[in-house]
Amino acid sequence: MIDTEFTKKIAVWLESDHTKVEQIAQGADLLLSLNRDHAMYQRIMRRPSRELKFLEYKLRRYLQLREDGLTIREVVKLDNELTPQLKVVVESEDDTTGAEQTLPTATEDNPPAVLRKGLRPDHDKLPADIQAIWPANAERWKKIKEAFETCKGLTEPCDRYEYLKILKDTWYKYKKEMARYDDYVLTDNGKSDVSGEKPTELTPEQDKELKNADSYISKNLPLLAQAIDDAKVDEQDEQLRSKVESILERVQQRVDILLKYGRTLTEERRDQMVGLGIRVELQEQVEDEQGEKSE
Repeated sequence: MIDTEFTKKIAVWLESDHTKVEQIAQGADLLLSLNRDHAMYQRIMRRPSRELKFLEYKLRRYLQLREDGLTIREVVKLDNELTPQLKVVVESEDDTTGAEQTLPTATEDNPPAVLRKGLRPDHDKLPADIQAIWPANAERWKKIKEAFETCKGLTEPCDRYEYLKILKDTWYKYKKEMARYDDYVLTDNGKSDVSGEKPTELTPEQDKELKNADSYISKNLPLLAQAIDDAKVDEQDEQLRSKVESILERVQQRVDILLKYGRTLTEERRDQMVGLGIRVELQEQVEDEQGEKSE
């Protein structure tokens, strides 16, 4: 729980004149209450004027995270969540095998990212907004790497937080956009109908429904695969089986939306879905085929 009154004291000290020794001592007391670092406190008090800039820097770092509603423990938790992922992805730049890698730690809000080594073969056929993801993510990656490299030289959570915040916002956006780029499926392989007619344009509501379905599938296919693997380990666990059925049903609903609007699935994605027990044909079509056979 953040003590808002104490946070205000830090802000007031930073905003007011604090160049006198007794005022610097007040700031040092505030810092000691935050980090319990008596050696740092003694260093500041031995040379208050010379250490004033350092004291201001430390208190600003603490003020930033406290105003964001975070404790040091929560910053450490964020650090432990982000740093292992980013270590893998940064080191992958030196991997020249060309292989794809999947990052660990997937949750419903934090889907895994597959690190690809180049543009899609059909990149030039993609819509402009999907093509634009690639250069935008290149800029995000530059920002991610710079912040990550800076973080490597910092040890204290209050110092790392400014860059962890950048990494959190930019990295998750990068992953979400990369998933949107990788999973985008061209209608009719990007070509118009043989008759020369353009594909039917979607209404804004239909387009939103498609995008939401795409996003949901991208996030939840890895979770479904993991749930199925878990259920195989303990086939008697009813809770695991129920989880598989629940995720499968929700994903199937979104796949049906793609199929309803004529979205073509890549062979790779189709095989992946079939392997997970997802139907890749509209239910009506299946029923029609069965009806024809019965006749």
